[in-house]
Amino acid sequence: MLSTMSALAREPSPTPTSRVRVPSGPGALVMTASMRQPRERRAVWHDDRMARATRRAGAGLVALTLGLGLLAGCSDDSGEGESATGVAAVESPTVLDPWFDAVRRDDRDAARIVVLGDSVSEGYGLGDHLERRWLDRLQAALRTRLGTPACPTTAGGWHGTTSLVPADYRAPTLPDPLVTGPTVLAPTLGPGGRGLTLKPGGAVTWTVTADSVDVGYRTRFAGGPLQIEVDGVVPAHGRAVPTDTDPRAERAVWSSGDLGPGQHTVTVRNALPTTSSTAATVTDLTPFRGDRDRCVHVLDASRSGVSVQTIAQTPTYLKDSLSLDPDLLLVPLGFNDQRADVPAAQFGRSLDSLVQQARGMGYEGPILLVGWFTPQTEPGRPAWSAYLQQMRARTAHERVSFVDLSAVLPRADPRSRYFIDGLHPSAAGQPLIAASLTEILAPPGELSSTVGSSPDAS
Repeated sequence: MLSTMSALAREPSPTPTSRVRVPSGPGALVMTASMRQPRERRAVWHDDRMARATRRAGAGLVALTLGLGLLAGCSDDSGEGESATGVAAVESPTVLDPWFDAVRRDDRDAARIVVLGDSVSEGYGLGDHLERRWLDRLQAALRTRLGTPACPTTAGGWHGTTSLVPADYRAPTLPDPLVTGPTVLAPTLGPGGRGLTLKPGGAVTWTVTADSVDVGYRTRFAGGPLQIEVDGVVPAHGRAVPTDTDPRAERAVWSSGDLGPGQHTVTVRNALPTTSSTAATVTDLTPFRGDRDRCVHVLDASRSGVSVQTIAQTPTYLKDSLSLDPDLLLVPLGFNDQRADVPAAQFGRSLDSLVQQARGMGYEGPILLVGWFTPQTEPGRPAWSAYLQQMRARTAHERVSFVDLSAVLPRADPRSRYFIDGLHPSAAGQPLIAASLTEILAPPGELSSTVGSSPDAS
């Protein structure tokens, strides 16, 4: 439950905005970042005025109290669970108002969270049934909480996930699409920096449960055409998707149009003769089930092993992640900076750079920095609390909020059923994260629901 606490002076809430929809029909095939028009102002919803006034009365902090014993009871059937409770402070909560406005109109306009995370978000340790990941559970829980009709909450898409699927997962345990022929990793391109450059004869294949898909790819100078095949047939608009560009290079999207429900196989290939030296880069696939332009979407732009410092030094990584057009940018990072012995103060400066670059790239929406659970202590490592403090200090930026979940999530411990090692949550630990974030990101005043809405959530 959320309850208010008096504390910091309230920051002004940014003006709500609306989005431009990605084209979905066969006649509207591609949208690039440069083609998006400025977002129109969203009308302020007045029917929630009392709930919002109550929440704002607490000024700068909101307290989140969770009983882990109750949550753990929904995670699996083994063990007794934790009995501890904790309080997490959400700082500058009015920063999230535009997000709440977006989800309240998800019956007619998609509300997107883009997760700029690391291996904890990508799903390290899970081998299949990716709907068990916390970000998939968060999507299902928010959809259930909102109750918008025809917003699926069951497993689907790629191995259970209906979030964005990269051309190459960087967590070694996750199920990669089938890659054939000559290819080269493109770690600076695509959401999460998980692009794959196809040389002539190279191809990548996904088999998904969906009724339509978007294929993300990267334009480049002298890029070759991509051929996109669906269920063994190359549609007219998939015969030669151009990736050559002059002078702009960016992520673009090819949309399949309606495929009908069921399982579909999508292959993207560089069909040029092997004597050619012209390459093309594919970045991702996103499956849809009647929810392309509506419902809440939690989109995976994470990469195992990535640090804030790396993202801040790789503008294309952030640019391609922002091309997903988020209503909320969720940034649960810091573990890899700590493990690389990056000083906490330098980590803070990297966060400053990330925020400033996002604004410079045109993203004006809310940014929520998420402080995770405390990792297993390693001799000589800087204290995790120092990195949490740096995240908290970044709320000095406009439209940046922070929540410290280390108070409500158990410490990482390989002896616990909630973790597979001293850092990564197990399948039993994923619901705890999803539950924590659901309470923060569900609009105030919505009815509470069971934690995790996927079939195996409890």
